[in-house]
Amino acid sequence: MSKAVRVFMVISLITFGVMYFYWPYLKMVFATSAYYTEKDKAEYVFYTPDLFKKMPRIAYNYTYEYGSVSGPEATVFTVRYHGVVDTTKIEEYLTSSGYRREPTCDVQADCWRSQKTSDIVTVIRYHDPDSVVLQIYRSPYN
Repeated sequence: MSKAVRVFMVISLITFGVMYFYWPYLKMVFATSAYYTEKDKAEYVFYTPDLFKKMPRIAYNYTYEYGSVSGPEATVFTVRYHGVVDTTKIEEYLTSSGYRREPTCDVQADCWRSQKTSDIVTVIRYHDPDSVVLQIYRSPYN
């Protein structure tokens, strides 16, 4: 076997090894959406904003979502709490984190903003079935 073939094989093996190791991470980087729970450690660490990680859990049953709204321009992070409608602990947490309730909101919900970030946090209460949905809308244009 010639030296060039051996070098090509070694480089190919290294390339495939690196791709195999980083493939889950690359999938997350280029994903346009994701649905996961806190038990999905890689997704939870990668997608979940610190605001949601530190937020009090108001129900035992909750799920997370990530979505890229218009390419890389805007992203939406969501946490859904099932079987509850009381948002008192969430509101207290948002207030203690520097967020203030906006007097108006573009959707039928409570919108919160902070001077520290351009994120818009939306708190939505549903009654059939009972659930609370929190969303962080992140865009450079907020």
